[in-house]
Amino acid sequence: MRTSYQTNFRKASTKLWGALCLGFLVSFSSCEKEVEGGTHFALKDNPTAMSVTSQGASQTFTVQSGGMWKVEPLYNERWVKIEPQDGNGEGTFTVTVDRNTTPEPRQSILTFAVDGKIQNNVLKIEQEASNRDDEEDDPYVNLDGLPGLEVPEAGLYERYAIRSTGTWKIEIPEDADWLSIEPMEGRYDTGVTVSVDINTTPESRTAGLVFYLDGEQVPGVFEVNQEGMEIVLYEDFNWLTYGSAIFYETSGETRIDNWNDTELARGWSWNNPSADGIPSTYARQGFVKLGKTNYGSDILSPKLSAVQGTQNLKVSFKAVPYETAGGGRDGSILKVGITGPGTIDLTEFTIDNWPDYVSDPNCTEIWKSPETTRSFTITGATAETQIWFLGGDYDLREETGAPINKNRIFLDDILVAVLK
Repeated sequence: MRTSYQTNFRKASTKLWGALCLGFLVSFSSCEKEVEGGTHFALKDNPTAMSVTSQGASQTFTVQSGGMWKVEPLYNERWVKIEPQDGNGEGTFTVTVDRNTTPEPRQSILTFAVDGKIQNNVLKIEQEASNRDDEEDDPYVNLDGLPGLEVPEAGLYERYAIRSTGTWKIEIPEDADWLSIEPMEGRYDTGVTVSVDINTTPESRTAGLVFYLDGEQVPGVFEVNQEGMEIVLYEDFNWLTYGSAIFYETSGETRIDNWNDTELARGWSWNNPSADGIPSTYARQGFVKLGKTNYGSDILSPKLSAVQGTQNLKVSFKAVPYETAGGGRDGSILKVGITGPGTIDLTEFTIDNWPDYVSDPNCTEIWKSPETTRSFTITGATAETQIWFLGGDYDLREETGAPINKNRIFLDDILVAVLK
């Protein structure tokens, strides 16, 4: 039998070792000199700590890197969950910290590796102690402690945490097919993904979620509210079914001037051909690809015939840059413009949400990521206004001084709505 002295000695030794490790890592991370030849790694805005109340919380961090990265806790703490723990290039991970029911504060350290090499960066997780002494918590279940959820018209795809003292379940009304939560049941604190479709009607909509805790229905409902909007144009390109959904597989993709009459009748065309005289815009599985080697290409929308008089518009779209299966990257510039009446507030975007073929081999999840969507506004548009998107430039050959001769961009879900 372990004696009280042995137990206390073991606890003290563990705390001392943890303190020494923490001191070493913090000291190590403070060194400014980078390892020569190493792959760049940073967290956006350079956070060094995540401070959490005893109630727990979730926070998403953005990785800026050109290699295969991995997040690992210094200690295997059950109260800290990381999802995903690895990725390739630019990406995000979410840290979920469970509720602290103990009278002591606690901390954990996250370390990072890129291409197998330990980085100087560390992220300290610090959580306050419970503020209730010798008192049992009342049973509860909630979505991150929120009273309800207000969702933008363009939809939502976000990570949250269900906070619970036991086994929980969520019921969504049958007519709310525009809303999904995964998973819909679990035990204690659990990360969930909330997905809400775009609302293409002018009417707002509401879904009342019902929570169950340990088999019993919790009184009241949790409302998810989404506003409507006045849609001028929404194009998801789901009527295009050529080639592959996987970005680097080009077999079967079809150039826009070879689309059939039904597809061309939808009104999408090109503003200018590529510098070689060929419109190098391609149809894929529910999206389009702009450009090819040495030449950029554009796509031109139909006239915005639903605009009444002169209106100000918000244009949102999804875009992904081209990356080969082996990790080779194209240029990442997307230019935008209009023909006809109006002016725009932005004319160029850097599309740097690189695909991760390891965690997303079928190239489906990247389209759901919030980083994939970008937007600009048009002031003074009319029914004669058209919008165009161009990957890089029309001529990307080396003799023109282009920094890189490939700037292929994938484009989808173009939404034009009246600006409120």
